[in-house]
Amino acid sequence: MVTRLRGAGLIWAPHAGHYVFDIDGIIKAASPFQAGVHLISSPNAMARTVGGDESLHERIAWLPTWSDARAWLDDHGVPRGRVVEALQSAIDDDLSDLEAIYGLILESLDKPEESA
Repeated sequence: MVTRLRGAGLIWAPHAGHYVFDIDGIIKAASPFQAGVHLISSPNAMARTVGGDESLHERIAWLPTWSDARAWLDDHGVPRGRVVEALQSAIDDDLSDLEAIYGLILESLDKPEESA
C-alpha cells in the first residue's frame, strides 16, 4: 500500500519522528523495526545518508502513522463522515484502520483537481 501511495504522488516533507521505508536498502544502520523500516531522528542526517534531498524522495517512502494520515486527510478536506464510513468498511472487509485510512488518501490523490 505504501508503494501505491508513493506512486500516486503522496508528497511529504521529512520530519523527525517520521517512519520511512528504505526502498533500495541503502541505509546500512540496523533497524529495530521490521526490515527496511527506519525512524527519522534528523531529516538532514537522513538526507545525507541517502545522497541528498532529491535522493531521499526517490529512494525512501514515507510510512504515515495513523495520526499522520488522519492529519493529511483533514488538511486535504476529506470529510470526517467519509473517514467513519471507511473505518466501518474496514471492519466489514477485515482490514486494519490504517489500511482504510491509506485507502482514503489514495482516493483523494486519484481524484482530479477541481477547478476553482
